[in-house]
Amino acid sequence: MRKRYYGPQQFEIKVTSDSLEARCNLPFGPKRNRIAGSVVAIGAAALILYPTWLSRNSDGHSNWWRLTHHYSMLDFDGVVIATAFLVLLSLIGIRLFCPAGAILICDRNQVATSRIPWYSFTGRWVTRTYNSLDISGFRLKYYFWGSSHGRSVYGIRFFVNGTTKSIFHGSIEPPEAYRILIELKSLGLDVPADPELLSHVKTGLYDRKEEELDRRMRG
Repeated sequence: MRKRYYGPQQFEIKVTSDSLEARCNLPFGPKRNRIAGSVVAIGAAALILYPTWLSRNSDGHSNWWRLTHHYSMLDFDGVVIATAFLVLLSLIGIRLFCPAGAILICDRNQVATSRIPWYSFTGRWVTRTYNSLDISGFRLKYYFWGSSHGRSVYGIRFFVNGTTKSIFHGSIEPPEAYRILIELKSLGLDVPADPELLSHVKTGLYDRKEEELDRRMRG
């Protein structure tokens, strides 16, 4: 069995002649990225909290005071929207410190995906198992531009009896996806030709070299 680690998400890829196991150990990236992201999210929530609930307006009262004393004076619509953003940002900040991960296990007969969903704060794994004959169209899927580093966001997409599924959404980069897709194809699974895949791989490797050079020059 070959076992190696790849990329900033520390993909653990185990390969035998009849199986593949790919595990994303750091879906949010290195620990320093998770801490920075959490601080930014919770800090933004705090910045929303103060003007929304604690700061006093021209009448000398805060929205919290209005809520507890004169409910009719409360700007209900504005407060609800701001509070929703506040809660969302707080949950994101907390979630970045909670367990996370995704696993893809395949052999020539079945494919299993496991992941800790975004909405899970307890580390509960959700596993789905599919018959290989029901699966088609494994490929690198481009989702959108705009990750925390200004990069594209990718995942591995496939179909189960015509229904779209995905794994490693937002946590994989083209070089790791390429390694996984090559192994899937060697197991006899359907991996259609993707003429843009190698260009994405080259761009991803070039970006990593640039980042490494930048770190060395700063350090």
